[in-house]
Amino acid sequence: MVFQRPDSLPFPKVWHRFPAKGTMVRIQDLTDDQVEPAVQLLVKYFMTDEPPCKYIGVQNHPVAKASLEQVWRNTIKERMSIVCVEDVENPKEIISVNVLTVADKNDKREPFQTDDKVWGMLFGAVDFVCNAVDPFKMYGVDKYLSALGLVVDPKWRGCAIGKEMLLARVPICKALGLKVTVTVFTAGASQAVAKKLGYKVIYEITYKELAEKGFVFPGIEENTKSSMLMSMEIE
Repeated sequence: MVFQRPDSLPFPKVWHRFPAKGTMVRIQDLTDDQVEPAVQLLVKYFMTDEPPCKYIGVQNHPVAKASLEQVWRNTIKERMSIVCVEDVENPKEIISVNVLTVADKNDKREPFQTDDKVWGMLFGAVDFVCNAVDPFKMYGVDKYLSALGLVVDPKWRGCAIGKEMLLARVPICKALGLKVTVTVFTAGASQAVAKKLGYKVIYEITYKELAEKGFVFPGIEENTKSSMLMSMEIE
């Protein structure tokens, strides 16, 4: 069963406000009118900047590109994803997007399969890392908060937006009664930020080792050495 946002949790909700570039911005639930610009920000920048996407050239492979976009669109329907926008009544642009989802121990997950080679490597690598350990067993929980992509508009990079987006998971987890958040971090920069915030590595595999298992991202090691499954417990 796909997670459903509880009716008791107001929507949309503002989770956090903070200053950036001399103005106030806020992190809030992604609303229906923001879906298209949020997805396009992911398509334009996540697909070109996130190391596996970049080095496999997902933008040049229509099936893989469409498959990733559909994963985002389907997950956004759960109404758990968040955006960062200027703290005004009708913000004009999306500064950052984080596609969030709640993993449930009782979900019936079918083994990942695809006939497309590029999509098989791209999503297959994430699936492999996600399934390398069992967070439900490790933390003794039935649910945890996970994510399927975080991107910041280049105009706003260097303002700690990504850090604040990760921190917003704390009040979200508390509102849902979740004790832990678990996510695959594929880039060295995001891994470093997560570690500073208290995330710990519960599984790590180098991209060289992933290549030996058939998940090949040519040249990726010049950018990032490994893929990490990282978690943070919520107190």
